[in-house]
Amino acid sequence: MSLRELLGGDALLAERCVRCGFCNSVCPTSLVRSAYRPSRTSRGRIVLVQSALEGHLDDVFDEELAELMDLCFGCNRCVKVCPAGIPIPDVVRGYRHAYHRAVGVRREEALVLGYHRYAPLLSRLPRSLLRALTKRPSRVLLEWAIGTSRDAPLPLPEGGSLDDLLRGLPRDRGAVRLALFADTFYRYVRPSSALRVVELLSRKGVSVSLPPQRDSGVLLYEHGFLEELKEVAAVNALSLAERVRDGERVLTCSPASTMMLRSVYPKVLGTREAELVAENVVDVNELLLELAESRPGSLAPRAEEVVLHSSCLSQFLGLTEKIARTLRVTGASVREVRGECCGMGGVWGMFARNRADSVELCRRLTAGIRQPLVTYSETCYLQIESVHTGAVLQSFEAFR
Repeated sequence: MSLRELLGGDALLAERCVRCGFCNSVCPTSLVRSAYRPSRTSRGRIVLVQSALEGHLDDVFDEELAELMDLCFGCNRCVKVCPAGIPIPDVVRGYRHAYHRAVGVRREEALVLGYHRYAPLLSRLPRSLLRALTKRPSRVLLEWAIGTSRDAPLPLPEGGSLDDLLRGLPRDRGAVRLALFADTFYRYVRPSSALRVVELLSRKGVSVSLPPQRDSGVLLYEHGFLEELKEVAAVNALSLAERVRDGERVLTCSPASTMMLRSVYPKVLGTREAELVAENVVDVNELLLELAESRPGSLAPRAEEVVLHSSCLSQFLGLTEKIARTLRVTGASVREVRGECCGMGGVWGMFARNRADSVELCRRLTAGIRQPLVTYSETCYLQIESVHTGAVLQSFEAFR
């Protein structure tokens, strides 16, 4: 099949680009020093797709072209500034999907494809063995085997699962009932963080349960594994829709999960279950704002003065203003809101070929910050903590 046939409707989107370059002004990977080549910019990626569609490239699935497409990590900043209304990340995902069908899965993509499968297995390993994976010999081996940078933060499990932790809590049928969609990270990698959310809400009279679920599929989505995404999305949509019909809203504590359930599932599934879930998702930051405004004094900030990081997906979802408002309502002073990207982009910043750009972006974000830095995204948190010397708080952990 030709690239046009493999891309389908994404080919028409790419052809609408007028090459104005507005996307370059907001794209993180277009604003680093390595973007001196036009092909390494957001506009350059769309121009390359156009050239491939017009027959100007000898090999439309060349490895170098695929790596240039991989410079996009789906931050969605370009979506709001494109005058032609082109969802550029969708075009890139379409190319990746076409590449997989024409060529196959590359080595580092196997890591992404299997993440939701091996994270539960790793969570059962002894902590001594998990700690060994952070040592230099293991990191060098991982860099050689799958391309992860030896100095990048690895999302290794802390041990155990959220399912285990919640079994030990009393079941409280509060007036407000929520079904928690924890995703793989908070279910198997950092379950203690999700448990703190559950305990905080429980003290406020909110009952939280953990319905049957699989990974959100955000990494599958970003890397173009669309068939695999539909499989996990369908399972989640059916399970969560059942809870919604039983009177519960769906609670998310990750911007990626919020985006997937609200925007992506209805688009890729087109089912009533997906739409029902999307209509009943409440992001944890939205819930905390509801509590802070409806019950004055119910939340207290952990720090009197903070700097707020407006992460990529927080901007896309309109959550930054809500997080800032919650901080102020509870008595915290938001000294500054910083909108620069941290450079992690899901797992993008973990790979050795991207690490220098990733660190450059993060250092630009954190320069001169003395106050605790509040961010919303598990990957932003890991990235900033690995580069920044100051205190870092997840937005939902900034209250007590």
